[in-house]
Amino acid sequence: MKRFITIAILLLPALLACNKDSETSTKTATSVVLSTDKLEIQVGESATLTATVLPVNVDKKGVTWSVLDEEYVEVKDGTVTGKAEGVTYVIATSADGYQKAACMVSVNPPFKYRVSIQDENGNPLDAVYGYPGMTKTVVAVASDGSAGHSFTWSVDDESAATVDASGKITFGAVRSTGDTYVYEAQSYLKVVSEDGYGCRIPVRSSMLNGIAVDGEFYLAGSTTKVMKEGRFIISALYAEAEDTKAVPASGVTFELSNTTDFSISQLGDAYMLVTGGVTNVTSSLSVSLTGSEEKIEIARFKIDRIWPIKATLAAKTSSTLVYTWTQGVSGSADAANPYTISLYRDEDGTDAVVSYNIPAGDACWRGEQPRFVFSGLKPATNYWFKVIDTGGAEGVESDLIRGTTSAFTIVEPGNWEAAEGEVILAEDFSEMLWGADETAQAAGYDVGNDNSSSFGNREADSFVATTKQYAQRILTAQSTAKKEAGLRIAKWAQGQYARIYIGPGYLFLSTKSYGTHLVTPSLNNIPEEKTAKVKVTLHAAGFANGYQAVLAVQHDKSFHLVGSNTQTNKKTLDLETNVQTITFNGGITQLDEFTVELSGLVKGDRIAFGPTTESDASNKNMMLISDMTIQILEIN
Repeated sequence: MKRFITIAILLLPALLACNKDSETSTKTATSVVLSTDKLEIQVGESATLTATVLPVNVDKKGVTWSVLDEEYVEVKDGTVTGKAEGVTYVIATSADGYQKAACMVSVNPPFKYRVSIQDENGNPLDAVYGYPGMTKTVVAVASDGSAGHSFTWSVDDESAATVDASGKITFGAVRSTGDTYVYEAQSYLKVVSEDGYGCRIPVRSSMLNGIAVDGEFYLAGSTTKVMKEGRFIISALYAEAEDTKAVPASGVTFELSNTTDFSISQLGDAYMLVTGGVTNVTSSLSVSLTGSEEKIEIARFKIDRIWPIKATLAAKTSSTLVYTWTQGVSGSADAANPYTISLYRDEDGTDAVVSYNIPAGDACWRGEQPRFVFSGLKPATNYWFKVIDTGGAEGVESDLIRGTTSAFTIVEPGNWEAAEGEVILAEDFSEMLWGADETAQAAGYDVGNDNSSSFGNREADSFVATTKQYAQRILTAQSTAKKEAGLRIAKWAQGQYARIYIGPGYLFLSTKSYGTHLVTPSLNNIPEEKTAKVKVTLHAAGFANGYQAVLAVQHDKSFHLVGSNTQTNKKTLDLETNVQTITFNGGITQLDEFTVELSGLVKGDRIAFGPTTESDASNKNMMLISDMTIQILEIN
């Protein structure tokens, strides 16, 4: 690029010199100020400068624009356009000719194209990952679409990878000092065109960070329980971004410390592990890169009589966690031997929130994988779940599985005058954990002969995993003292049939016999003599796929509080005038988010949620609610 900075700097004092006449008046400028004193554009590109003449009370007649070297730029009314590569100055002179200001303009060559890196299938790459010894070919692409460019490839640190002239990468291997990862090396892959355009992305020779046993992932160094006299497909895994990929058998060599009770052989792109008939014996598994003599212990195996139970977090909301687990020793006919499922506040499993014993083979499981809902939990909080199968000669337990509830901000009903966009009510029903202290303090329940730690003497005919109603406790009527004490749930109400239940882990609306509805507190923060359009967002579940529920505006102000089981002061809901319908996507443990809009609300109205009718006695009335938020969209 041609540069004339030296000449321009020598001329700049003369350009900016003030007139000797220092007399000030409303007709004389004291200075000119430009929007910038440096500008960089390309040939053919334009940019606009603005000039301000001071003082503010001077007669405004604009400025005169000029260019020191018209070879490089032209200027018109402050718009500067690049003509040729070089450096010059654009000058603004006040109308009275007394004051000047200059902007240095650098004109660069016209931009031609950009370069990106893609895989062989044409997918753009932000980074390139591989395991040690793996090869991968990448392609450089110019944005002008020309295939005639020549590119030069390089890698900053060739211990991580090397690349040839065609873009073929060979990943290297560097031993990591960490305990979790075995191999790791990272650098940058660069490509540059013949014009000097290019790009640079990370290249990472990823880690052997675990092992897969029949498709289940185990972190490097962990102990895996395997069944006696079994056969298991195992693969070493390396990390690819947030995913894990198996290293082909040709890329690694496995070695066992115990070859009496364990054996291993290559099977296609993986290996097969075979166990003997003796239980409670172990073997460590070491892995080395093909061609390398360095061995790293990547896993340990212990032969057990049975498969361990594997627990999984299946769903979550602000106050609810849903867990599922594989079956252990107890089979479908083994109803007497229970699962013990527990939820803890700590990762050591010592501070229990609640625990239940559940029949392992009850017909209500219907042969499906067990699932269980814990509700009434605190928002944005970590919990840990464990299931123990006490059937058979030895108990089998899962690992502690963490679940974190979603964040949620409680907004209690009030009398402030809300504006558009404000949330006027938000409840997560976290006061309603069945069998826990929060429940007793919040609402109480009709205990009868029920036992909070067992499903024995349950009111419901049978306990079900995914669809039918669990053992239940009817909420008793709230006292005035509890409402005044600030308990949120005490401020809600019910419809005609007062049959809201707390099951083991949910606030349950209705049964096969009743069509109970939950009704919000009065929305007194809608402005007087105005109508509002609101958005209602809730997490809920229904008995089965395709069943429906409604959200309906209620103008009647005289509903009784939640939990009354007296059947007095019945209030029939209006479920036809101003309603919106939602359709559930699955069973009682499939919590989905629903959003509806309701119009025409006035100060003091309520919103009811529940079945489509109050009188229909059927399974479709059964549903679960986790949280609800109401936001004003419009005020008219």
